[in-house]
Parts: sequence; structure tokens; C-alpha cells
Amino acid sequence: SRNLACSTIYVRNLPVGISEEKLRSYVENFGPVYEIHIPKPNNSDMAGIAFVKLYTGEIPSTVEEVAQLPDPSAQEINELNERCAEAISYLNSVQIDGSSIGAAIARKNQLDTIQFNARFALRKARDPEFASMHESRRQAARGPNTTSKDYRAGYADGFKDGVASANSN
Repeated sequence: SRNLACSTIYVRNLPVGISEEKLRSYVENFGPVYEIHIPKPNNSDMAGIAFVKLYTGEIPSTVEEVAQLPDPSAQEINELNERCAEAISYLNSVQIDGSSIGAAIARKNQLDTIQFNARFALRKARDPEFASMHESRRQAARGPNTTSKDYRAGYADGFKDGVASANSN
């Protein structure tokens, strides 16, 4: 089986209320879509944005198999970069429901995004103390008077601690 490489495309000026399925229909011709995230706009007048993750390879059926995948080859990364460039070029030339949308690369060559998420899920499943610590940090970062900057800082600290802890085992 092939290894996984993942890149994220940022799509802007989407019609408010666009569905994941509709956006997927515009990008799935450029390869497998791992995930589409459409954040809720701050107000009803804002144009929508989305983050689309494309990947190469085949995702195994179990989290354990995903966690054991080696890094993708240079060829697989190049293939993904080409498909992302084609998708971005296409998205920059289309209109969806009267909106001229735009696209750009958000994160390129995320070699282990999918594998990291699998390893993280396994670690949380195998180590209740680690899972509890991670969740309590996320909750603390989301307190009633915290800003998104505070949340990101708390999440980043939890991520760094999780990586350090996983590497020490």
C-alpha cells in the first residue's frame, strides 16, 4: 500500500450555507478528500470559508494500521502538490451560486497529519491519564473569559506535551 501525504487548501468567498457535499463535488475530481471543514461565519453577511484536505495513498481500515504507515515518498508528495495546484487553479476560475471563489494552499506537505491523528487517538485510548490530562487542558483553555489566542496556546501546550510524552514511551 502507498503511504499518506496530506495538504490543506483554503477556499474563500463561498456562498453562506454551502454544504460539505456541494463543495466536495468541486474538488473530488482532483483526488481523494480526507476532510472538509467549513467554519461557521461570525455573522450572516460574511462570505464562507473552508479548509479542504486532499491526500495521496490509501487510508487503511484500522487506526493501528494508519499509525504504523511510513512517511510518503518524494514522488507521492510531488503528485499531491500537482493535484493541489490543479484544484486551486480550478477553484480560482469557478463561481458557486454567483460567488467567485478563491483558493490557496493553507498547509503543504503535511507528511504525517493523518498518521499523527491516528497515533494520538491510540495514545488516548491506551492511556486514560494522558486522555484526561489532554481534555482538562482543552477545557481550561476554553474557559468562559478566554480568547481564541488563549485557546490556541493551551492546545499547543497540550500538543507539545503529548508529543514529548509519546516519544518518551
